[in-house]
Amino acid sequence: VRFIPGKEVARVDASKANRFGKLVGRSQKMREIFGILEKLAATDLGVLVQGETGTGKDVVARAIHEAGPRSSGPFVVFDAGAVSPNLIESELFGHERGSFTGATEQRKGAFEQANGGTLFIDEIGELALELQPKLLRALEQREIQRVGGNKRIPVDVRVVCATNRNLADEVKAGHFRNDLFFRISVV
Repeated sequence: VRFIPGKEVARVDASKANRFGKLVGRSQKMREIFGILEKLAATDLGVLVQGETGTGKDVVARAIHEAGPRSSGPFVVFDAGAVSPNLIESELFGHERGSFTGATEQRKGAFEQANGGTLFIDEIGELALELQPKLLRALEQREIQRVGGNKRIPVDVRVVCATNRNLADEVKAGHFRNDLFFRISVV
C-alpha cells in the first residue's frame, strides 16, 4: 500500500491574539502560527518542532502543553543530545535495581514521569539509530518496559519532539527511521 499526499492547500486562520503562552508576535505570520498552535493544543497529536538552535522550540512545546487538556499533568523534558548514549534507554524508560552496574535502586524514566501529561523530547535527531525502534514501540503501544524489567507498564503521554536537524533529510540519508519520523511528525 502506498500513500501519496496530494497538493491540498490548507487554510490557516490567524489567531486574534498577539501571544500564545510565552510566544509573542503581532505579524500576520506569527498570528497564523498561533492559530495553528491553538487548534493543535486541543488535540493529543504528536508534534515535531524543527528550527535552528535558539529559536524557542522548547517554548513552543511548553505552550502547547499549557494550552491543552493535559496542562494539569506533568511536563517532562528529555534532552536526547545531553544524555550519554549508553544511558538514554534508562533515562527514557527507567530501570530496575541491579539491571546494570550502578543501578542501585529502581528508577522511573521520562515516560513514566510524564504519565498523564506531556513528554518533550528535545534534540530527537541525536537519538542513536539502534534506540529508535524502542522509542517507536513505546509510542505505538503506549507502554514501556524498564531496563532489566520484564513487566510492561502502560503510559499515557503526549509526545512533542524538537530538533535543529532536517529529519526528512536524515531519513533519506539512513540516519533516522522513516516509521519513527512519521510517528512523531503528525504535525
